[in-house]
Amino acid sequence: MIGPSRARSVASAGRMSPPAIRRRPLLPVLAGATLILGTRWAGGQQAVQAARVGVLYYGPRSNNVTASSGLSLFRERLRELGHVEGKNLVIDDRYADADSRRLDELARELVDSGVDVIVASALAATSSARRATSAIPIVMVHAGNPIGAGLIASLARPGGNVTGTANLPLGAKQLQLIREVVPGVARLAVLANPTNAGAAPILADLGDAARSLAISVVVVEVTRSEDLPKAFAAIRSARPDGLMVLVEPVIGANRKEIIDFAARSRLPAMYDFPGFARAGGLMSYSPRFLDHYALAAEYVDKILKGAKPADLPVQQPAKFELLINSAAARELGLAVPRALLVRADEVIQ
Repeated sequence: MIGPSRARSVASAGRMSPPAIRRRPLLPVLAGATLILGTRWAGGQQAVQAARVGVLYYGPRSNNVTASSGLSLFRERLRELGHVEGKNLVIDDRYADADSRRLDELARELVDSGVDVIVASALAATSSARRATSAIPIVMVHAGNPIGAGLIASLARPGGNVTGTANLPLGAKQLQLIREVVPGVARLAVLANPTNAGAAPILADLGDAARSLAISVVVVEVTRSEDLPKAFAAIRSARPDGLMVLVEPVIGANRKEIIDFAARSRLPAMYDFPGFARAGGLMSYSPRFLDHYALAAEYVDKILKGAKPADLPVQQPAKFELLINSAAARELGLAVPRALLVRADEVIQ
């Protein structure tokens, strides 16, 4: 996704009250057993039940670098805040394997299991969680356009059971970066899923920038994996000078096919998710997604200590990263300007 070079971060909520301890009657001790799974003993006092946090992903568990790295950061930050798995915390992470119906099922399962908080990655998982419950707190992670999706009332005052972090529209910035690699770009194709609320503000931001530069934009829509062959044919027919890919769950689930298509078509492509550049795409510009997972842990900590999601402002990214794949550039016969390579956060050889 594309956004301004400087982004404002909404201030997080203030100091919260000490943790509320939920108590339940002691279970009878059977056959001399003294350990009760999922509880912690405080000398001579009743057992404290572990907090339960559900984590929901649209994509697969396997080869999900952002999920695995993000969850590691999430767990690490929770430990720093005093929430330790096996002592006073249980984390239940679930993956829908790019199946929307399965995503809704998993959200309902988490609700039925009695989790205290649901952490949902991106807009699709957040929307599924919100459909499943209006009572259990939901912490969204890098969700695109949550206001447009009806998940929150505003960034400063979310107003319901959803809070967390949201993305910014970065279309104009991404177009600027494409022009640095392909100075003569006159027509740009954009692959987008119109059913994802995050696409609309990006396309609007991109459209404004493209008009000011006399660049025509052809938006090619895909809502299911089965739409890709038709979408590829439409892009070829448009004969663009470059391609921008707005990554969301459906498009993300078809990463290899999209990267291969761009390479075969000799199309310089910009992605708004770093995994595409690392997997062979030309370049990506995006927020630092992993940072959002540490922030998610801080939201969970506040909620477990009694804060209400409605009162916790949603934060937007303040740090962004540019990745350039030099190998992909060589295959396309492109000479990436040295000035751009120097500015890149990562150059993949």
